[in-house]
Amino acid sequence: MAAPSLVSQTLTSALDSQLREMYGRAAYTHKTHQKMADNYVARYKRIKIAEIVLSAATASSLLIAIFGDKPIGTIIGAILSAILLGFTLYFKEASLGEQGQLHTEVGAKLWGAREALLSLLVDLQDGRSMDEVRRERDRLNAALEDIYKAAPRTNAKAYAAAQKALKDSEELFFTDEELNKMLPKQLSTKQKQL
Repeated sequence: MAAPSLVSQTLTSALDSQLREMYGRAAYTHKTHQKMADNYVARYKRIKIAEIVLSAATASSLLIAIFGDKPIGTIIGAILSAILLGFTLYFKEASLGEQGQLHTEVGAKLWGAREALLSLLVDLQDGRSMDEVRRERDRLNAALEDIYKAAPRTNAKAYAAAQKALKDSEELFFTDEELNKMLPKQLSTKQKQL
């Protein structure tokens, strides 16, 4: 029969592994929703700029038609006006701003859950009772399930951007030097080393 401390270490290790997996999934999903929101905002801005340019071009061509007394201005104005109408209808149906906001809200909820999981991992290492950690894990798991159920769908492009941001750009992490610059001096690791 295994020694009680060995069983306890195995159980702690299994719980730690599960919490780390939950943290990783929450971090990836959080970043993916951030990237989806960024994509919607970028598309929104591009369409708005296109609408402004098309409006200016349409107005200019119609002014040329009025003052230049040439039918080409009217033809160009009509074509540009039709394109502008297409952009406006697409923009109305796509609801890019609303979609971006939904992803931002989901990302904010996931950020909270991710940070709670990180705190739980720290608590586990600091000796918090496994029963307390399990209860909190179960509560967080239920909260994450509710967030995932209500979340809008993401796409492969946003996931790839999230993967790049987390793996290559390390957007989720700070170096000790960066943290030392952000934190008050009394919390600096340089100060603690003295």
